[in-house]
Amino acid sequence: MFKQGGKAEKRLKRLRWRFGVPAYADNRGVRLPLRHPAITRPIQKDIFFGGYESKEAELVQLKIEPGDVVMEVGAGIGFLSALCARAVGNDRVFAYEANPQLMAVIRHVHDLNGVAPTVINAMLGEGAGEREFFLEKDYWASSLIRGSADAQAILVPQVDRDEEIRRIAPTFLIVDIEGGEYEFFSNMDLTPVRKICIETHPHVLGNRRVSEILGWLIAEGFSLDFSCMRKNVYFLYREHAA
Repeated sequence: MFKQGGKAEKRLKRLRWRFGVPAYADNRGVRLPLRHPAITRPIQKDIFFGGYESKEAELVQLKIEPGDVVMEVGAGIGFLSALCARAVGNDRVFAYEANPQLMAVIRHVHDLNGVAPTVINAMLGEGAGEREFFLEKDYWASSLIRGSADAQAILVPQVDRDEEIRRIAPTFLIVDIEGGEYEFFSNMDLTPVRKICIETHPHVLGNRRVSEILGWLIAEGFSLDFSCMRKNVYFLYREHAA
C-alpha cells in the first residue's frame, strides 16, 4: 500500500506518464478527462500529476459549507463546479465560462461525476452585451486581455455581473479569470457574499493592481485568511453579508 502523494506513488505516476496518457485522472475524487481536443499537453500533465487548480480546490474544500451558494467565474473544464456541486448540491452552484470551446468538456466532466450545476457560457461584467475575448492555445490562458500574438479574438456574450449577484445571492465567490479580476471587482456589488477564493495574476496586472483588488475587498469588510494563502491564490471572508 502506497502513501497517497508519497514518493513511491509519484515515481509510479512518472513511470506511467512515460508510457502514454491515460483516458482519465482522479483529482480530489473528481474524475477528469485527459484525452480531449481542448486539453493540450501541458494541461494534461498538470491534471495527471494533481497540480491542476489544486490550490483553489484545497481552499474550497476547507471553506465550503452545506448552506453556501457558489458562483464560480472562470469555470475552465468544470473541475471546481463539480467539486462544489458534490458538497452543496447542484441547485446551489452557478458556473460561468466565456470560452465556448469548453462547454462540451464541462458537460462531460459533470456527467462523469454525476453532477449538474448551472453552467452559463458568458462573461460576467458591468452591463450586458458583447465583449471581445481572446482564445489561447492552452485554454487556461484565455482572457479578455490578449496574452500572446497568436491569440484568437472572438465576441462572447456578457451578462450583467451585479444583476446576477442579486438574482443568485451567492455566499461563496470563486474567481479565476486570468487578469480579468481587476475589471470584474471594480465597483462591484458584493452584498450577499461572505467568502471569496480568488486567483490573482500579477504577471498580467502588475503588483499595484492586484494590491488594489485586495484593498477594495478589505474596504468591503473582508479579511484575508493568512493561513490560506497559496502563492497567488487568496481566501477572504467576512462574518456577515453586507
